[in-house]
Amino acid sequence: RVRELNVYCEIYPFNHYPEIDGSVKGLILSGSPYSVRDKNAPIPDIDHMKGRIPILGICYGAQFLAQNYGGEVKPSASREYGRARLQFIDNLNPLLAGVSNNTQVWMSHGDTITTIPDNFKIIASTGDIEVGAFAIKNLNSFGLQFHPEVYHTIEGSVILRNFVVDICGC
Repeated sequence: RVRELNVYCEIYPFNHYPEIDGSVKGLILSGSPYSVRDKNAPIPDIDHMKGRIPILGICYGAQFLAQNYGGEVKPSASREYGRARLQFIDNLNPLLAGVSNNTQVWMSHGDTITTIPDNFKIIASTGDIEVGAFAIKNLNSFGLQFHPEVYHTIEGSVILRNFVVDICGC
């Protein structure tokens, strides 16, 4: 989906990526079939990137950011899979600028973010999920519990464009 925005991107495994230099404008942490609570879950070492480039965590990536920086991720009461509506959207946040209230998003996860660190701010919620999206204050980084890259997230391309073009400057 990033390439559909006419932006060059590269895909790397969580444990092998290039040095961060001036050519790297941002990082997207993708979803995963793992739970962040699994013993063998992938744990990317992004501490050297934090604060240097914008980061967007999607699903597992968002859960990783929340848990890694002091929040809590727990199993959902039931697997959240399918369409949902963003009933609260902070349209002043640059990631969600131009996104319509009550827009449809696609959920696909068995865990949910139950507690966020103090420097995180909730920027979107659904009727079932309080932490539908968050911003990390003073780091220009974000997390989405839903999947903006799939067709069923109606305004997913708006969100990705906001991140890649407006926030990262690509």
